[in-house]
Amino acid sequence: MPKSRARRAAASPLSRPNDERAQIRSPLAESPSFLMRLAQLRAFDEFYRQFAGLGVTPAGFSVLALIIANPGVRPGAIAEELQVKPSNVAALVNALVAAGYVQRSTDTAELRASLLYPTKAGAKAWQEMEQAHLRVEARLLEPLTPAEQKQLVALLRKLLHR
Repeated sequence: MPKSRARRAAASPLSRPNDERAQIRSPLAESPSFLMRLAQLRAFDEFYRQFAGLGVTPAGFSVLALIIANPGVRPGAIAEELQVKPSNVAALVNALVAAGYVQRSTDTAELRASLLYPTKAGAKAWQEMEQAHLRVEARLLEPLTPAEQKQLVALLRKLLHR
């Protein structure tokens, strides 16, 4: 490579890793769905940082949150609320039962159905998880004013028809 070309390559902004993001143009920069996906990735990164050592995934946390808030809830209701397959909820519930956070009880109205309740250990773990969740929320929404935070939640709820 000639010296002038080598010098240009060395001086090129793309050859410096810190400048790569500033130099690339994305046709998705104004795409709401793409930006929501990036925000989701950031939320998951922060979740795993704050929940380290608590032994729960984002999905498991969501299921436990619903059981804590709705003792005696059926797994099917959780699947509907989270918009996931019942078999996925069953696997998450199995993990929470194995961890000692949730117990199943037979629904006397429908013997094939089960009702889910938090255990004492689950309620105790939830207190720590709830604090971690609040830290996640604070970190994610830090750049926004309180009014913008409320507006963001309202807009997301509107998009999700909730």
